[in-house]
Amino acid sequence: MKKVWITVTLLICAMMLFAAPVKVVVWYAQTGIYSPTLLELIDEFNKLNEGKIVVEGVYSGSYEDTMQKLVASMVAGNLPHIAQIEQSRIGQFLDGDAFQNLDEFINKDPEFKATLSDFFPRFLAANTFYGKLYGFPLNTSTPLLYINRDVFRAAGLDPNKPPRTWEEVYEAAKAVKKLGPDYYGYRLGDDDWILESYAWQFGGDIVSEDGMKVLLDSPGTIDAWKFFQKGLREGVFVYTIPEQGNAMDLSGKVAMVCRSTGSLAYMIQNAKFDLGATFMPYQVKKATPIGGANIYMFKNKPQNEKQAAWEFMKFVTATPNTKKWSLATGYMASRVSAYESPEIQELFKKDPRAEVTYLQLKESAVRRPYIGPYREIFNIMLSSWQTIMTDMNANVENVLKTATEKAQKVLDEY
Repeated sequence: MKKVWITVTLLICAMMLFAAPVKVVVWYAQTGIYSPTLLELIDEFNKLNEGKIVVEGVYSGSYEDTMQKLVASMVAGNLPHIAQIEQSRIGQFLDGDAFQNLDEFINKDPEFKATLSDFFPRFLAANTFYGKLYGFPLNTSTPLLYINRDVFRAAGLDPNKPPRTWEEVYEAAKAVKKLGPDYYGYRLGDDDWILESYAWQFGGDIVSEDGMKVLLDSPGTIDAWKFFQKGLREGVFVYTIPEQGNAMDLSGKVAMVCRSTGSLAYMIQNAKFDLGATFMPYQVKKATPIGGANIYMFKNKPQNEKQAAWEFMKFVTATPNTKKWSLATGYMASRVSAYESPEIQELFKKDPRAEVTYLQLKESAVRRPYIGPYREIFNIMLSSWQTIMTDMNANVENVLKTATEKAQKVLDEY
């Protein structure tokens, strides 16, 4: 009997010795300067966990492509373990109960739980739904108001006192326009989170807090759309399609534009003028959307694979790694300890523009809409926006009333 137990024990040890490492598949949705850093972190994690866990990073396409592929995979039952999903594209997975509640792992991991308060609170709040935490911040950002300080000076404006309200933006834009017909005070575009912020900053909204009612025709949203149409009609603002945005912003003829803090490095590298960056303006309410993407774990996986996925989520959001990610990509570090690190503080000393997004986060950051059919609703909103921005005779109230009715129908049928 003793020999049998020895044999069984040796067999178990041999099986453990030669057992394949647990594989974790991570879908990521960025290329360019972003993917190399993430892939470096994956390689580092794999080396630290050699023989136990192996993470495979798979590029899943753009934010929209990733969402569509994940929806199809959810239906087919073959989701990855972890995915990088943009802030406003998570609704269908929440509604489909596809995400793993991370509190289940946090409560069993006292060492990690003790560090949870080190995350910026607004980042955790943006990933908390129905009282449960479902995701961690990865590539997080806020929009900033970028300023051509040279144009400000030429127009007799003080670049050290940038506009804080939209009314001040309008007044500055009128001064800029006097420089010539090809000068514009502010550039408008089609970015979803920027349009959302316009509505909020004028006291309007997109959908109700409970996600049951579309509010595109709320008085504040109407005021916002009217304000920007007025600026276009007078020629002090300019509207461009996305493909023209970069060229216009770098032309030296535009005084102000709202873009992601993730654009800061690009703008610094390419602008041939004195570039400034400051908080987004407001009108009746300070409201700046939290943008970018988070990482989420999917629940319908074996427990040992989810545990391995959890280890990777902890690793990639740990202080040294979120610091590395931020320094390499320009996105925000997700932890206060990384923000306060000597390396990032030294960056702020060299270039104070890099800290603006963190200061703004404390003042006005809000979570973006996340209801299931939001992308369809946004496309309806975008169509109304484009109508108003390209037809100076378009009646804003009527256009938004029609858009609200269409969007409400989508929401009711979801």
